[in-house]
Amino acid sequence: MSTKKPPGDETMRGLPGFADRATDSFVGNTKVSLSDIKKAAEAAPEVSQGAWRERVFTPRAIMSRDEVKAGLQGSLRTCLASANHPRVAFDQVRDAWLPLLRQALEQAGGDGLDTWLLNLFSPPGRPPKQAFFTELSDHLGRMRAAKDLAVFEEEALKTVAAIDAALGNAPVKLSFKQMEKQLEGKLEVDELLKLRAGADDELTRRLGEIDGTMSQLRDQIRKMPGKQPDGMYANFVRLKAELRVLDAELKRRSGTLKPANSL
Repeated sequence: MSTKKPPGDETMRGLPGFADRATDSFVGNTKVSLSDIKKAAEAAPEVSQGAWRERVFTPRAIMSRDEVKAGLQGSLRTCLASANHPRVAFDQVRDAWLPLLRQALEQAGGDGLDTWLLNLFSPPGRPPKQAFFTELSDHLGRMRAAKDLAVFEEEALKTVAAIDAALGNAPVKLSFKQMEKQLEGKLEVDELLKLRAGADDELTRRLGEIDGTMSQLRDQIRKMPGKQPDGMYANFVRLKAELRVLDAELKRRSGTLKPANSL
């Protein structure tokens, strides 16, 4: 079969890094047109054209305010219909919400993610001009701390209202500068939100899991003769970036994070 494109067909196929996008219901199309690229560049102009420049091809912030709100409310209703404990409800709702929260942050996150990462890696940093990222993390924390389902539902509805307000109040699109600079784009927006909003025990447990997995990968990589196993090495580097964020966030919470000039 000929692979020649018909005249006028601007579709790009087989872009790097899209193999794992098929399960993302909000970015499900693996065929990306030039109009998608232009839309992505407009939505995320802060992404640098460095080693991770393929990320600019990913359509970002593609859901409307109403779609985000409806998705959050629908997922909440579905989880509450079957959950019998607030922590069970939180785990289910958080996982269902993360793609939607990513959409909201990319549209209204402003400099919130930038300043959080700066405060972790170059403390003392500065306060954000748009605090939506940390406010959303705090909302998730209050949902997780709910003692019963009624309180959980109340906090969840407050979270939905806060997200809706952020999307409707002259939202400022998310800056990805520090994601690119500090982490080279190896962690996604929703992954970083989950870390920022995680409980101390969750982060500590995850820290141990990553340390054990990295040790196994390191041993396997050393035993591989010849060419570097690219997939295994990429996973190792990604886990290393996550470990760095986890360690700094736990130190920030405990008050042991040292100023940049003393590191």
